[in-house]
Amino acid sequence: MSKTESPFPEVRRVITGHTTEAAPVIIRDEITERVFTWPDNPNSVFNIYRTDQVPANNDEVQGEWKDVIADKPFGRDTMISHEGAVVIAFDYAPGASSPMHRTESLDFGIIHSGSITLTLDDGVTKTLNKGDVIVQRGTIHSWKNESDEWTRMYWVVVGAKAVEVNGQVLGEQWPKP
Repeated sequence: MSKTESPFPEVRRVITGHTTEAAPVIIRDEITERVFTWPDNPNSVFNIYRTDQVPANNDEVQGEWKDVIADKPFGRDTMISHEGAVVIAFDYAPGASSPMHRTESLDFGIIHSGSITLTLDDGVTKTLNKGDVIVQRGTIHSWKNESDEWTRMYWVVVGAKAVEVNGQVLGEQWPKP
């Protein structure tokens, strides 16, 4: 496999809704844009869906539905909706890693293909393989694809309050640029 280009297909999203007569309809059926997140890094991300409120609003009818993701450039602020949820897919190149970080979110990660190693800030590691699911609950962590194959993960990221342990608030933490 090439280390410079993901072998996985583009991500297709199909979004349903209603007509003004309340009949079900397909609002979107399209390939999502592959977004490259870091210079000189082949990892890529697909923005699939975002809502900025829970419960979500499914009331918009065909023609009124607004794609919230299309209006925002990809970055840390679009990966998390503090009042809602985001669905994204990540392709991790062989050897690629993320920095140690903590988000104010509850993250459900599903390993679609390949494997990925989770490292917590105390050095504990856990390798997850195809079909495994991680529930990431606000710990400081990083990801690394330690294999020579690409890994694809799907994420559902739900906004959460900052973790508080014994009166200490553990807020978001990102490396300095």
